[in-house]
Amino acid sequence: MLKKKISLLFVLLVSSLFFVNHGFSQSFWFGAKGGAAMNFQSWGDGSFSGSVNRDPLFSLNGDIFIESYDEYKKGTLYAQVGYHTRGSSFRFFSFNNTFTEQQGFKFRNIVAEVGAKKTLNLGKELEPYFILGIRGEYTIGTNLDDYINFGSLYYPVSEFVRKFNYGVTAGGGFEMKMSELSNVFVEFSLQPDLSFQYEQQPLFNVIDPWTSQPVNLGLRQVRNLAIELKIGVKFLRKVEYID
Repeated sequence: MLKKKISLLFVLLVSSLFFVNHGFSQSFWFGAKGGAAMNFQSWGDGSFSGSVNRDPLFSLNGDIFIESYDEYKKGTLYAQVGYHTRGSSFRFFSFNNTFTEQQGFKFRNIVAEVGAKKTLNLGKELEPYFILGIRGEYTIGTNLDDYINFGSLYYPVSEFVRKFNYGVTAGGGFEMKMSELSNVFVEFSLQPDLSFQYEQQPLFNVIDPWTSQPVNLGLRQVRNLAIELKIGVKFLRKVEYID
């Protein structure tokens, strides 16, 4: 399984390198970034686990990326691939409020993203920039099977997880020059999904394992939203032509 995940990551990275490097010039930036994410989920159902009871899930995410070389500050294109954990948490209260328990639903995704970046070029040490991109995500695993022994129909199950998802990314940051061939940056991004991470069709006359009574479960659709803060470093592969 690990070998399969590494192979998928390698294919996405090679595709990204080809897209940026051959689409613009032989000079390009490459690097890595990582940081923390606050993940939310919109749960479209009518049960006690609806969106109103959802708490954020915190995770650590990382990406490797490549970016076209922008000598004249007109804008660049970038491509990146990384590992991101999506999800949400749910705080369970006992009937007499004597204890609470935090439960987190995690969706571990490989994320490929392409987009555009624009630097404001204000001539300052910290150069502000904006990014706008589109994402494709593939779910390589979840922790939903950890809740099978709870025996509740209201917990999500892995059979209804949608492996492929897509969304958009918008954000910005500040970049600082370290040397002629390297920069560091801090980046903030908002990443809403346009597709459903989890989609369970309505189920009727299902036997509740706790009460042995038939119950009806409504349509359950789950969409991700992530807020990420990362720091990164990038290096310039610069090609100069000499006559």
